[in-house]
Amino acid sequence: RDRKKMLKKSILLSSILFGIIFGQTKFNNNANASYYGRGGNSDYQYYNLGFSTVANGDIQLGGIVLKDSEFLFAVEKNNSTWQGEPYENDQNIILKFDLWANGKLSPFLIAETTFDDALGIKDRTNFGLGFKYRIIGNILSVSAAFLSEKEEIVGKNSIYLFADYGDSLGVSKYQDNTDLEPQSYSRFSIRPKLNMPIGDNFHIKSEYYYKPAGKDVLTHWKNTFTIKTAAEWLDILVKYSIKNDSRPAPKVFMGYDPKYYVSGQAITFENPGNAK
Repeated sequence: RDRKKMLKKSILLSSILFGIIFGQTKFNNNANASYYGRGGNSDYQYYNLGFSTVANGDIQLGGIVLKDSEFLFAVEKNNSTWQGEPYENDQNIILKFDLWANGKLSPFLIAETTFDDALGIKDRTNFGLGFKYRIIGNILSVSAAFLSEKEEIVGKNSIYLFADYGDSLGVSKYQDNTDLEPQSYSRFSIRPKLNMPIGDNFHIKSEYYYKPAGKDVLTHWKNTFTIKTAAEWLDILVKYSIKNDSRPAPKVFMGYDPKYYVSGQAITFENPGNAK
């Protein structure tokens, strides 16, 4: 339900921006999809869907003309199953408006919302203001932004209640963690980007995101290799990315089962996470 609300808000915001920009600039649309399947005694099914649209040019807002601007809306979704059970489930939506996009120094506004079940992220939303500096034309640039971030981690069935059965210690019950409230904080982001064609039919785009918020550091290295085909509407994309979180969201919390707890018991956990 929360994800549907998040998606509706993103679509509404992008629709408003589309309405402002539509008719004044040209949109370049890109859609991609991929599938990987492995059967037998190790069944694995993977799906990927992506869509992006970019508008470039002069945008008029009332009596104001925003020269050489760029608008980006992009969605990417990954889903997979392992042995018939859910495995990966993540989504990323980005809205970005870049003023003087082709200038040496250009300010931009950015909004991003994601979720990632594998990392325990129920919702992570960023809003920010930044600047991009072109070092070598369109080939090499560096961006930096200040972000206001709100994050909520997954709490469903995340508390494992333990009971002492005399000769063993085992999980007696699972329950939802209702104490996991969304947290808000500030984050800094810096991103070098390489955007380089090689010949007429091959293109490399490499971006490295470094996003510290105190001791919580997010990194994401994204690489896209594009091979043009004889058909103008068809390109071959090879994508490769590495994501890292220095302080990943705790997915399991441990506690005593009050039904089986006896006063004076000394039960300890090697890795209780942030559980009470």
